[in-house]
This record gives sequence, structure tokens and C-alpha cells, in this order.
Amino acid sequence: MTARERFWWGLFESVLPEIIRLKNLVSSGQMLPEFTWPFIFISLAYIIAAGLFVVAWQAENPFKAIWVGASFPTLVSAMLQAAPSLPTSP
Repeated sequence: MTARERFWWGLFESVLPEIIRLKNLVSSGQMLPEFTWPFIFISLAYIIAAGLFVVAWQAENPFKAIWVGASFPTLVSAMLQAAPSLPTSP
């Protein structure tokens, strides 16, 4: 797969959980969230970051790209929790 294909697969999969969440809200009769500019900006940043993450992961096939795109929040939070702390100056 090319980097462009990886990016689009990751981008596609990062959008699907949000679509399913909104569908579940509508089907249960709950109100949709307000789509304000901060919400839209954060959502777009998340979607693009997931696409870039899949490119960096170098998924070999679309299925792995889809898995990485869907797992993006979990993978990043696990990496951030395991990140070493910066050394402090004496």
C-alpha cells in the first residue's frame, strides 16, 4: 500500500466510530451534541492525526490500516502513559 492509501484508510476508519455514536444517539432519542467550531476543529484534528498515524505505522494492507485507525485513541493513550518522563535539571 502507498502512504496515500494508508492515510485514506486510516482517515475513513477514524470517522466510523463517531458516525456510529451519533447514530446511536439519534436512534435512542437523545439530543445530538452542538457542532460548534471547537468541536469541529478537534474532530478534524483527530481524523487527520489518525490518518497520519496509520501512515507512520506503515500498515501493509487495508485491514491493518482499518484496525490501526479504529484503535488510534487507545494506541496513543497507551503510548503516552508509557512514555518516559523528561529528565529534570539538578
